[in-house]
Amino acid sequence: MKENILVAGATGRTGQIIVHKLLERGLQPRAFVRTPKQAINLFGQSILYQQGDVREIETLRPAMRGVTAVISAVSADAPVGKNCPRRVDYEGVANQVHAAKISGVGHFILISSIAVTQPEHPLNQFGNILKWKWQGEQALRKSGLSYTIIRPGCLKELGGQRHQLSFHQGDQFLGTISREDLAETCLQALQYTRGWNVTFEVIENGCGRPSDWQGLFSTLSPDEISGRIGHDLGF
Repeated sequence: MKENILVAGATGRTGQIIVHKLLERGLQPRAFVRTPKQAINLFGQSILYQQGDVREIETLRPAMRGVTAVISAVSADAPVGKNCPRRVDYEGVANQVHAAKISGVGHFILISSIAVTQPEHPLNQFGNILKWKWQGEQALRKSGLSYTIIRPGCLKELGGQRHQLSFHQGDQFLGTISREDLAETCLQALQYTRGWNVTFEVIENGCGRPSDWQGLFSTLSPDEISGRIGHDLGF
């Protein structure tokens, strides 16, 4: 089956890497962007552009037509206002999920965050970002879509493919990961978790480029089996 992959948040720091990695694999992703001119400056004419805003569901529906998989790399960039965590990390994700479901998207990969089940974590000082990311996760879990939820550790700009990675479930671990390695994890998840509803944390663990992705993914259990996604916090 030909892959038609929509990347939401394609012009963000992680989204850009995901798009470039898809291009390196010979795929032509769709970039869901608010400002096509900015995206063209980044990627040229080598990809398809879908203009819209995750906060406006009517712009998502046409973008999802014919899409086989979604990778959502959106994240709030302000604690309050129109780009706050509630509007982007919860409502924006819920809009993507709804549009994907009615369009028959086969698999949805969501980049969330480590510590989303920990209300006292300092990151919640930024507009309750973890609280709203958790709600975005829940919108996806309850949708009936096939999904993968990836919870990266603290993101670093450099150092990709220089560290072994470690997968965990249960939101009990802290650590760091480069955006490069997070992007690669998303693309590997397309291969290893399709049709499989799973949530996991990913952090660096020592040195050396990961060589056994199948082995890493084999350590995971689907959410309905593992029971280790964190309790519904009632936010």
